[in-house]
Amino acid sequence: MFTFPATLDRAKTLFPDAGISDGDTHQSYRETAQNAERLATTLCDRGIGDGDVVAVAAWNTPRFFELLYAVTGVGATIYPVNVNLPPEQIAHTVEKSGAETLVYGPDFAKLAAPFEGDAIPVDDLAMADEPTELDADPDDPAVILFTSGTTGMPKAVRYTHEKMVQGALSIAHQLTEYDSPASFSSEDTLFPGIPMYHLLSWGTTVYAPYLGADLVLAGRFDPEQLADAAASGDATWSCLVPTMATQVLETGRDVSELTVLTGGSVVKRGLTDRLREAGVSFATIYGGTDMLNVGITLWTEHACEEGYEYVRRATHPAPYVDVEIDEATGQEGMGEILVRSPWLPDGYFDAPAGEDDAFADGWFRTGDLGRKLPDGGLTVLDRLTDAIKSGGEWIPTGVLESVISEADAVENAAVLATDDEEWGERPVAVVVGDVTEDGLDAHLTSAAEAGRIESWWAPDDVTFVEEMPLTSTGKIQKSSLRDDLELA
Repeated sequence: MFTFPATLDRAKTLFPDAGISDGDTHQSYRETAQNAERLATTLCDRGIGDGDVVAVAAWNTPRFFELLYAVTGVGATIYPVNVNLPPEQIAHTVEKSGAETLVYGPDFAKLAAPFEGDAIPVDDLAMADEPTELDADPDDPAVILFTSGTTGMPKAVRYTHEKMVQGALSIAHQLTEYDSPASFSSEDTLFPGIPMYHLLSWGTTVYAPYLGADLVLAGRFDPEQLADAAASGDATWSCLVPTMATQVLETGRDVSELTVLTGGSVVKRGLTDRLREAGVSFATIYGGTDMLNVGITLWTEHACEEGYEYVRRATHPAPYVDVEIDEATGQEGMGEILVRSPWLPDGYFDAPAGEDDAFADGWFRTGDLGRKLPDGGLTVLDRLTDAIKSGGEWIPTGVLESVISEADAVENAAVLATDDEEWGERPVAVVVGDVTEDGLDAHLTSAAEAGRIESWWAPDDVTFVEEMPLTSTGKIQKSSLRDDLELA
């Protein structure tokens, strides 16, 4: 059955010596399963069971992993708290989840202080002497996740055991059964940089035990720690958003033996070049909290011809994922990306009437602007809310931002829309870096002459800032930039 208990039972039975490390100490999946079963007894003794929700605020650790399987194994639902949200949004998500129990790590005592339910320091959650058998039905609710809140308050999605496990295993299937630049096997050691609150570390906490691969859960993401582990051979594979990948490269360590799965935002050409210069093989993934995995780059014939320039901007749908383009919202093959899959949720959890329109007839309207590619791949151009419609034609800001970021001395860039009486909307750029506006204009002119952008895409104005506001997942928070610049 597609359940969390079945996943851990498989690991402890078939791969008893493989397991989890906190970066220093290794424990086998057999030991991990025993710990989870004893934690399950502790939870039951506290009255936690069917229908309850347990919120967990902690960094990636073996104990968090054990709680994931203990909570879901006693019939309760786990909410991995997105601890990088603003305080008011954290409070909203905990209340929205329905959690009456909060287990929190040492760094999150302030978060626990106003909680009105049972708040338990994770170090005080002692394991009982006797185990409780972990069990669940595939249709039981298992995990509540929240979107990153880039366009308002985060929305909740509740996944059953079957949907969450299937979504995670679709990643494993694509990276083990197909030729991908980010392929791995059970012989690899997975060291996810992605936190548990983001799709359970992009599913690693499910498919590592499923495959019998070693898993490193070493606390809060530390690029130095990951780079050291890669240099010593203690980590061979990781999942990282582009900002994390950049931080790892900036350590200067030899990470040539590391393979990376990246996504969540555009992989810019500059980062691609740096990864390849460092000897790092990588693929991109497309998905999200409200749809899980959609696709990962494969080495198709077309991809092999174009190389990593193609890899950085293209993904290929996972088996049993359907992708369509709603051209009514775009032009020339561009439009909103629609997705359906066996693990797609029915809708947002406990959504008020009229706020669940993204899910209809088995499809999810992603809100992303994209285009299908000749080899069946998909390229995501922009968020529809970020894309600029100028004179009736789309300007994909993600593409333009990537080109701007390649200019000398540009550290980061965002492109926003501003109202224009003649064209409806026009782009303006926000840039971090020691670059002049003239230098940027020359770079964009060169890119247009090379056919990489249209000349009329060039921003009408450039604002230079010291740093960008970022979301909890490392994306630029454009709503904050718009407010700061007082754009309509």
